[in-house]
Amino acid sequence: MRKTALILLSILVAAPLVAVAGWVAAEHLFRATSGEAFCTTCHTMEPFAAAYRRDLHGGRNPAGVAARCTDCHLPHSDPLGYLIAKARFGLHDLWAQLTHDLDGIDWQSRRAAREDYVFDSGCLTCHSALAEVRGDSRAFLAHRPYFLGETARQCVSCHPRVGHHDLAATIAGITTAEGGQ
Repeated sequence: MRKTALILLSILVAAPLVAVAGWVAAEHLFRATSGEAFCTTCHTMEPFAAAYRRDLHGGRNPAGVAARCTDCHLPHSDPLGYLIAKARFGLHDLWAQLTHDLDGIDWQSRRAAREDYVFDSGCLTCHSALAEVRGDSRAFLAHRPYFLGETARQCVSCHPRVGHHDLAATIAGITTAEGGQ
């Protein structure tokens, strides 16, 4: 009986410790694989990172706040969807690195499909105040059809250069020093 109680007590103490340790490890892993340092370990992402570093979202703003790659390039509508997308995109990118001629990709033409890999839920995580703007302000008028569901356009449909300042020129090998959208 005493041995059973000791085993039960050990489980009751160990289970929460294992759960917390797993949570901390997972959180660390997600953060470590969410930003520019990790994403640019693949050389094909360097032009995107260079353009990002020159952008407002890359920290070139008065507050110095920078978005992580996954803030824009993963859906934030629900935690499970986020985890599934992170795993799916991560495995896809790893597969592509190992099996594709990445230097042969026409990145300029792929920019036209930006709605497929930039998610409004990520934009709205930081820019949630846009939904609350009312009155005759330019921000309200510009975003009104979006928030009323009157358009199927996404954030990057109207903001095609957001996140990566002068990306077209950077991909072409031309760089600029200014930040912007």
